[in-house]
Amino acid sequence: MKKPGRVSALVTASAITLSGLAALPPVAAAAPVPHGGILRVVMPWGKIPHNFNPLLPGQESSTAPGTGSLLYEPLMYVNAYTGRYTPMLATAYAWSDGNRTLTLTTRSGAKWADGAKFSATDVAFTFNYLKTHKNVDTNGIWGDGLLSVQAPAPNTVVLRFAGPTPVLLPIILSQLIVPEHIWHKVATAVTFRNLDPVGTGPFVLRSYSPDEVIYVRNPFYWMAGRPYVDQVNMTSAPLGTKTASLLNLGYAYTSDAVPDPATFVATNPLELHYWWPVTSTNFLYFNTREAPFNNVAFRRAIAEALNDPVIAQRAYFGAIPAATGGAETGIVPSQLYEWVPASLKPFEWTYSPARATATLRAAGFRDVGGSLVNNRGKAVPTLRILIGFGWEDYISMAETITQELAPLGIHTLIDQEPFATYEAAETAGTFDMAISWGIANSVSPFYEYLFLLDGDKTTDWEHYSSPSDTGALLAFATHTSPSLQKQAMASIERDILTNVPVVALTGRPNFFEYSTKTFTGWPNAANPYNAGEAPDDFTGGAEQLFLNIHLK
Repeated sequence: MKKPGRVSALVTASAITLSGLAALPPVAAAAPVPHGGILRVVMPWGKIPHNFNPLLPGQESSTAPGTGSLLYEPLMYVNAYTGRYTPMLATAYAWSDGNRTLTLTTRSGAKWADGAKFSATDVAFTFNYLKTHKNVDTNGIWGDGLLSVQAPAPNTVVLRFAGPTPVLLPIILSQLIVPEHIWHKVATAVTFRNLDPVGTGPFVLRSYSPDEVIYVRNPFYWMAGRPYVDQVNMTSAPLGTKTASLLNLGYAYTSDAVPDPATFVATNPLELHYWWPVTSTNFLYFNTREAPFNNVAFRRAIAEALNDPVIAQRAYFGAIPAATGGAETGIVPSQLYEWVPASLKPFEWTYSPARATATLRAAGFRDVGGSLVNNRGKAVPTLRILIGFGWEDYISMAETITQELAPLGIHTLIDQEPFATYEAAETAGTFDMAISWGIANSVSPFYEYLFLLDGDKTTDWEHYSSPSDTGALLAFATHTSPSLQKQAMASIERDILTNVPVVALTGRPNFFEYSTKTFTGWPNAANPYNAGEAPDDFTGGAEQLFLNIHLK
């Protein structure tokens, strides 16, 4: 199918509701906060790439952990759980010229890790570098109507757009910034390994090995008194390791989809904790460019055959909600009331194997000897469900899906791949079905749907084209009226429910487990200063944690 045209290149005005700018990471208590200690992080990364390039596509799989969370910083951190912005390298923003010009105030007093002064010219350089090196403009910023970026003063950056484009604010502010005095010499961004990384972040690289990267405090860091810890060790366990079990062995922080988190915590309730804030959705993606997934009836029958509450219970033992009712649109629970109207209820699918069978029969499919054949008598081949290697929650989901599709005569195999292969297959569309997460939940569903449905984004994994969705995304960005924006989102939600390019399975949390044996200051539901991001994330979320953790 033809991809949608440039959705956001035509974006005009939009009202964007922010909860306001958050303060800088929480202020220390009156008593002095102890400094020192080694924070040990563990994840099943396999062999760690010897690469510290923060601009690479597929960042988490292409670079060493810590690149985007310890070394380099965004302009602001956008908290997907609360919708709040935390100033980092930018301290303020303002729109003017009918929302066609965005002016950023950059932080005074910040330095790069080599002692060079940070300024607005580094920010302008970073954005202009993305323009001349399009293969690392992973968010398609220059395809979204951005005309120019200039730094007219040491603490001022001016971005000019073809039209009013405030909906792009979270994407702009999340961009990691690199130093002009080093990167102006980098001719080929995608091959640059950046083995001597220089960022503005709270830590600097001390040593690298394929199994562990060690970072120590940056003496030039701009935030007085931070970080509190002296050192962060990013240790890689073998692929498939349940790293949460290592929190009793001296490690303090991991991101692990523990099969039964409550039981895990009960093994050591005084020290072990988890917080799984739901910030996205786990989807079953269909490769709609290929048969049989180019048939909407086939896709809908699969949706009707899947028992999402069973899938959620088996995968997360009740810790994460199933995507039922309004959540079938892919909207996260915290946004359901505001963004999913009751008028869509008749379009929701419900679990019914009988209805799934009827849907297939009406489309010309039939069961012959326990296998499904199409209206030309050709058997539907065994279909592969792509998941990441060793991800137990996704393994559980894929196993349940396999069981629930078998009575329809649909046979599947589970294809576990290392993350780099998994991600490459999603981007290239070389899969049948894939279980994966949504990409860009933010202050409204617009961002999730933009990255899901805009063919200019590399996250358009299902390769689904809908003129109505393209128009609705444009309409959302064109109108400042909340009611018109809600109508635009409802149009997309109805299309998702009707044409089923993806099936929402469960809520998608950030998996966050930690030990309080040695360190305190962790984020949680009572103090969600970040959204429980993994230690190797590139949003600035994990950085907030590394700035706040300290010895007990």
